[in-house]
Amino acid sequence: MKKIAFYIESMVVGGAEKVLIDLVNHMDYSRYDVTVIAIFKHSVYSDYSFQFENFFNPQVHYKTLVDNGNSLRYLLFNYAYAHMNKRTLYSCLIKEQYDVEIAFYEGLPTEFVSFSTNLRSRKLAWLHTDNTRLYKNSTAQIIAQKHAIYQKYDQVLGVSSQVCQSFRKYFPDIDVKVAYNVYDVDQIQQKSQYPLNWTRGQETEFLTVGRLIEIKGYDRLIRICHRLNQEGFQFHITMLGDGELRETLEAAVNQYDLSEKISFLGMQQNPYSFMSRSDYFLCTSYSEGFSTVGVEAILCELPFLTTNCSGMREIFGDEQCGIICDNSEDGIYAMMKQVLTHRENRKQFVEACKRRKAFFQTEVRVSAICDLLEG
Repeated sequence: MKKIAFYIESMVVGGAEKVLIDLVNHMDYSRYDVTVIAIFKHSVYSDYSFQFENFFNPQVHYKTLVDNGNSLRYLLFNYAYAHMNKRTLYSCLIKEQYDVEIAFYEGLPTEFVSFSTNLRSRKLAWLHTDNTRLYKNSTAQIIAQKHAIYQKYDQVLGVSSQVCQSFRKYFPDIDVKVAYNVYDVDQIQQKSQYPLNWTRGQETEFLTVGRLIEIKGYDRLIRICHRLNQEGFQFHITMLGDGELRETLEAAVNQYDLSEKISFLGMQQNPYSFMSRSDYFLCTSYSEGFSTVGVEAILCELPFLTTNCSGMREIFGDEQCGIICDNSEDGIYAMMKQVLTHRENRKQFVEACKRRKAFFQTEVRVSAICDLLEG
């Protein structure tokens, strides 16, 4: 039996974390002994985190290395990481020997695993982000440092072809392969039918799900809603998620007198019930890696309206599951205006979502990833 360790910064709510849960929960435990290692017990970005035991299969081992809820321990780790030999630090924190070590996210997990003292382990780095966004302002020295880190890996995996292409732009000599995300399709579909204490209106209902941060483009969405509202279109937007920009976005909604058009409902444990009751899922992001929540919307047969960023055309495949627009304020405006004007087109988008679901079936995606883990 192979012992496999997945490393991630923390298990805060997010697309990559949800994908990791769905992946490890569906692995074959007769072949793999699976451990998830979170470097930090709590998110370093927000106060919200999963109740881990409610999400991982009981056969998945879960560990944290640093209780950053304790300010002294957090300071000690940061000091040690900055001043101590990182291979020595790895040896102090990781006592077990694993056959495969996987850095499941860019940044700290990828750097940490690159200093592994386990010479036997097969090491994989997982890319979830468009590298152009990560490195566009980076110096040659920083790129060289990242290159040295990735060279220590046996294989680099990217969640979409576009993510892989963006990686090759900076590291052309390092092999990278596509590993599409895993989704718990049955659970998503079951949860989409759970009762919900929420009643939508008669107007077209748009749904957004994501952290309220700059890259998601919600500021421009509010400006677009102001334009559409002035033109007399009937619609409503429900926004699920929290983040550093919530107060700023709520202030903008009040400024444009859009409180009846846009509702902030915060973090929701079950966004799928909202998906099954909405008309369109809306992504206004400036950049994505491979939109987990976009795929989940398609699995709920919810047409997907999105800006043209990394991974979106791969999510649609050959199907028209919605609309991919120019990644600009005018592009989003035109897309929303189109569906508000031609409501009859929604039916064909729903049918396309039904056909596309087959590509994301859980067993198919898990099998493909396990083949990559074997090398």
